[in-house]
Amino acid sequence: MNYVKGMCDLGIVLYPDKLGEPFYEADGGGIREAVLNYVDGTYYLFYDGATPGAKADSYWNACLAESKDCISWIKHGLVLKSSALTHPESSDLVYMDFKSASSPWVYQNDGKWYMYYVGAANCSPNGIPALPYSTLLAESGKIQGPWHKRNDSNGCEKHVCFPLGKDSWDDSTAAPGQVIRNPNFKANTTEKEFFMFYSGCCGGLTKRSIGIARTNNLGCSDDYDKELGYFWERDANPILSPDEDIENSSIFYEEESCYYYLFTNHIFGNLYTDSIWVYRTKNIEKWSTEDKAIVVDCNVSTWAKGAIGMPTVLKKDASTLILIYDGVVGDGIGHLDRCMGLAEIKLPLKF
Repeated sequence: MNYVKGMCDLGIVLYPDKLGEPFYEADGGGIREAVLNYVDGTYYLFYDGATPGAKADSYWNACLAESKDCISWIKHGLVLKSSALTHPESSDLVYMDFKSASSPWVYQNDGKWYMYYVGAANCSPNGIPALPYSTLLAESGKIQGPWHKRNDSNGCEKHVCFPLGKDSWDDSTAAPGQVIRNPNFKANTTEKEFFMFYSGCCGGLTKRSIGIARTNNLGCSDDYDKELGYFWERDANPILSPDEDIENSSIFYEEESCYYYLFTNHIFGNLYTDSIWVYRTKNIEKWSTEDKAIVVDCNVSTWAKGAIGMPTVLKKDASTLILIYDGVVGDGIGHLDRCMGLAEIKLPLKF
């Protein structure tokens, strides 16, 4: 595979808090899976905070930081809490985010903010969210929050945005990704107005890919065990073969070339994410395994030589694309003790 040209890794820009620092209890176990947004001159970074301790009650929760330059960040702490913290009397049979409420993608429409986050009902003995993963919804009037989780409303405790597939490529994971407006949408047609590029995987070999879910109502959700609920509609097949073994999505549209770019993680040997790949297409609904390149791996990152986590991208200016990703300093491959790094890519994008 070729590498993306014009890539410059600027190093680590955000660390977990240490013991005695303000947000140690929120992210002292590590920070990862950043989602970057830019609103009214400020960058807002949602990320997973791992509670320190590496034990079964060290749940992961979504946190927020903000910056003017993507280099110096101000942390604001938790924006979502796992339902085990807010509804300890309940169980993982009710709340699909009982042990983790993390990795939130946000989208604004008609003055309202929608947050689509990963819910995990269970976790490993050291607090790592365990399969299956679901997509859940929170809402707010502004990006800073406060955010109201849909499943905190009476009668909505079991709500998800769409259920897991059945005996299909996404029967173990149906986790959120970036939401965009369908560029081919036309009113009074069968086309749906919004797409979500969600992560899915199946049991057995646990191979992963990206699928498209569609809706006209960004606020739809229903009970996860309802056969025909009010859900986003998932395409039957992923956009790329699960043999690619990829997860997470961040979409960039380059107007000059009319290319859509999908930045995603590659998984090494079903063990850990070892690199960031990018695919490109001029048809948002059709993608090829042949048209791709490596963005970040151990040869490109200046600090992460093992685990390299979820990418998110935003256009900084006419000649620069910002990329935020997480990783472990050195050659570690674990899920904990991660940091957040910043890179810049020259535009237009070239492989």
